[in-house]
Amino acid sequence: MFRVDQIVLALLLGTLTTALVLAQVESDVAAYVKALKSPDPDIRRQAALALEKLGPQARAAVPTLQAALHDRDQFVRRFAARALGAIGADAAAAVPDLIRLLSAPQREEAEAAASALSKIGKPAVKALAQALEATSDPLMVRTLAKALGAIGPDAAPAVPALIKRIREPPKFIGKAGDLASRLEVTAALVEALGNIGPAAKEAVPVIKDLLADKFFAKSRDFRIIANIALKKITAKSI
Repeated sequence: MFRVDQIVLALLLGTLTTALVLAQVESDVAAYVKALKSPDPDIRRQAALALEKLGPQARAAVPTLQAALHDRDQFVRRFAARALGAIGADAAAAVPDLIRLLSAPQREEAEAAASALSKIGKPAVKALAQALEATSDPLMVRTLAKALGAIGPDAAPAVPALIKRIREPPKFIGKAGDLASRLEVTAALVEALGNIGPAAKEAVPVIKDLLADKFFAKSRDFRIIANIALKKITAKSI
């Protein structure tokens, strides 16, 4: 059996080990922050990827990662967005820059920004809702809806914007291909409302109207998404 002094020593050693680990993390973050300012893009890329792996422990790097979203190298921008997403809610200061990155011509960058915003969660909801109301780009509407849907119940403040975008859809230019886009975009909006849950109850009549619309009703996939959303919204919490 352990003696009392042995137990105390073990606890002290455990505390010391934790302190050493934390100190090492802080040292690593500082080194990666410095590397993010290197003139070599490969070094900047690796630094952003390393910070992503540290996740919330890299919160001290948020200002530098935020600046890296404007880097001239597209991979640095993308990896910086991923790192901010891994940090989570503590990266809230970067939300405006991530919103701007959603308009990047490179799809991978826009997707990284959307994923980061969804991981930052509640602090990003207001900006996402405002962007949803402001854009007329169908692809952007879908991206924003998916980000809000990934946040889930915490995205409740965005319900009015999601409903408004269903009632006032973006303009779809073209023929057959854009008909499919209309389905996809509307489905993403409906799915987001479903993921928000009971707080989206005001969307129920809007979704039912869509199901009564011949254009949407003829799509089996849309009917499934809409009915699942209705079940989630009308579900009673236990």
